[in-house]
Amino acid sequence: MLFIFGTAIQKTFSQQPAIKKVGDLDATSKPVYYNLEKGITVDETDTAKTGWDLSFQRTTLTLQAAAGGQLLENSDFEKIEHAPSTGYAFGKNAIPNGSGKSWYLYNVDNHTVNPISGKFILIHTASGKYYKLIIDSYYKTEQDGPSGYYTFRYMEITPGSLTK
Repeated sequence: MLFIFGTAIQKTFSQQPAIKKVGDLDATSKPVYYNLEKGITVDETDTAKTGWDLSFQRTTLTLQAAAGGQLLENSDFEKIEHAPSTGYAFGKNAIPNGSGKSWYLYNVDNHTVNPISGKFILIHTASGKYYKLIIDSYYKTEQDGPSGYYTFRYMEITPGSLTK
């Protein structure tokens, strides 16, 4: 509460959640389980406890059974502030696999995996939160590094209409 000349003025500050960035997440040999809310990887022995939202293994992304996901195409990651409350597929097959069907394209000429520009994932977690997630790279540190190392950004968003 702020008082100006004896009048109380309610001041409200809107605090936008920050975009979180994860770099070089090693998904080369076994699944890596990730908790979006806590921003941490989850030990494989703890995965039966549903303390994870998303797993990474090579080019495959898998959601926890009670989590939903959908791919958005031809969209600007930065501009999406709200997630639809419907349209999610749940569990293991929520995020399709394969070049062009998922988040990436495989280039047969140079054998590289590259994220599709304008394509990202909306996730509705088992705990009821919504996130947007975009894969920035599939290579350690830079394009010439080894494959299977994810760099991605994500942030929590509110349910509602996709547009402002």
